[in-house]
Amino acid sequence: MQIVPITALGVMPEAAPQPPQRVSFADILGATADALTSALSRADAMASEVATGKGSIADAAIARAKADVMLEVAAVAASRVSGAISVLLQTQA
Repeated sequence: MQIVPITALGVMPEAAPQPPQRVSFADILGATADALTSALSRADAMASEVATGKGSIADAAIARAKADVMLEVAAVAASRVSGAISVLLQTQA
């Protein structure tokens, strides 16, 4: 039995830590608005399919419920942001 020597490994590049990507509040708000619009459109499309007899009532109800929850969360978030801005502007005076 012959033992083959192990060759040396090449130099490995240093894994430089990448700084986290900065995402602006406007980007997050825009992505959320796009997702909300998509969910509402999907729920409307599924409701139209049910009306024409092509879709499932259960699937349409679930899609509408998801869209309604997303809309409610967005409304609460907008209200809280508005309140925070009001507080900030009051402290500036």
